[in-house]
Amino acid sequence: MYQVAFAPSEFARIVPWLMLNRDGLTVFVHPETGDDLADHRDYPLWLGEKLELNLRF
Repeated sequence: MYQVAFAPSEFARIVPWLMLNRDGLTVFVHPETGDDLADHRDYPLWLGEKLELNLRF
């Protein structure tokens, strides 16, 4: 598992690249609003298979 952070202004450039180049990998994209639970549970974008998240944190 890897984590990459990018500025919201880069979203339109990075996410389409990920869509085309993920090579079968599942990519989980979420905002950072300050509400970690909502960011992961309510606002994510999944590229590929949607996986079950452990939201106990």
